[in-house]
Amino acid sequence: LLCIKKYFYGESIRNPAAAASGGGGPAAMAEEMVCPPCSSLIHQYTPTRLEIPFADLTLYKLSSVSLSASMLPVSAKQATDPVQLTPVDISPSLHHGILAVCHPNAAEKFKSSGEARDLYLSGISGVVAVEKVDMDREMISLLSPGGSLPSTILLVGDVTWME
Repeated sequence: LLCIKKYFYGESIRNPAAAASGGGGPAAMAEEMVCPPCSSLIHQYTPTRLEIPFADLTLYKLSSVSLSASMLPVSAKQATDPVQLTPVDISPSLHHGILAVCHPNAAEKFKSSGEARDLYLSGISGVVAVEKVDMDREMISLLSPGGSLPSTILLVGDVTWME
């Protein structure tokens, strides 16, 4: 889970303002205890919080649908894709979830073909963390490492993360 934090915030680096004021030593340690924002370490990146209406997003979960060879006629092969996409409704259960953002090219190909493999066999653009699900306003708040989403199709998994 430390890797997820590094994905959004990067490494902890030395604060240039603290370094300029001679940061280090007992005085700097005392300052960090009194004023944490003035500490000598800061995050390398600053993630963005996005608020997006439910209607603007499409969420899917991957599910396996593979048939046993004993259930098929002799020498027959499964005709359906072994991995299916199941639509997911946005709900409070997504809170703290990590969602994969589908690559824009894969999303376009999927929209035209409707085949799940166009999404799950392609690389993703990145991941976002669900910060809040506001059912009254029908808005979802996502923590994104780089601003706006390149695609509005997101894949739901079982990974969660709390800061």
